[in-house]
Amino acid sequence: MAGLVVLEKMVMLVILMMVGFGAAKARWVDAAFNQVASKLVTNVFIACTIAGSVMNVEPLLSGGELLLAIGAIFLTFLIGGAIGWVVSRCLKLKGHERNVAWLSIFFMNNVFVGFPVVEAVFGPDAIFCASLSNLPFNLLLYTIGVANLRAGEGRGRVKFREIFSIPLIATFVAIVLFLTRLPVPKLVADVVTTLGSATVPMSMLIIGISLSRVPIKEALGDWRAYAVSLTRLILCPVAAWLVMGLFLPHDGTILGVYTVTAACPSAAMITILSIRFGADDSFASKINFLSTVLSAVTLPLVTYFLL
Repeated sequence: MAGLVVLEKMVMLVILMMVGFGAAKARWVDAAFNQVASKLVTNVFIACTIAGSVMNVEPLLSGGELLLAIGAIFLTFLIGGAIGWVVSRCLKLKGHERNVAWLSIFFMNNVFVGFPVVEAVFGPDAIFCASLSNLPFNLLLYTIGVANLRAGEGRGRVKFREIFSIPLIATFVAIVLFLTRLPVPKLVADVVTTLGSATVPMSMLIIGISLSRVPIKEALGDWRAYAVSLTRLILCPVAAWLVMGLFLPHDGTILGVYTVTAACPSAAMITILSIRFGADDSFASKINFLSTVLSAVTLPLVTYFLL
């Protein structure tokens, strides 16, 4: 049943992506719009989605499950990182391409794809659980990730404060609200949840606009990008589900949410950071394009067979 629900929701999300893709091809929007809109989504809409997940709804976690959930999501990332390290070497890639392949498997698009799918399948009260993925994502991406993508010694060094992105801060705020049950004025909660409702459509439109700039023929002809993408989309969630299933109930929220998170396409931030640090952004763009498109098929299949 979960797979059928995800299939329906993924069709909707793909349609939203195609609207963004078509708008970009029609030149109604451009790269400058996408860059500004991405900041708005990340710093406002997603932050409100995370904070709002503990305001008007009851999170599907008890206090005792919080540490278990944090441990499970860190484990999910470490499994992806280990698999990525092995696969990137089995493909006999070299230099920046090897690092890009490894990190593209290591880090998933937990926010722009993961949050909308989790919300669609498990409801808005599951967003808090999904938002905990921001903890390992930011801490590992801006340490291990940047260290491997940096083109030269000391070039483009990330400052310590950059690890603490606004979504990560919003996650900490949500944890505090969750643990303390502090009352939030209804007006504030309504404003936050209303802004958060824009996350799903805006995220999909932005992805569609981004995909419009990828040379499709070139991406479709690179078998290595397929190998990396399918590893991220199939092998990582299956491995995470098997390992987490050893200590998490199979009918529980945590296992379901993090299986969906593990099945998400490669993080767009790998492409962005590749450009910033002078790595091979063309290979990263191919992987991001293919994994995003293929996820419309693999995400429903993974959830159908595993959840």
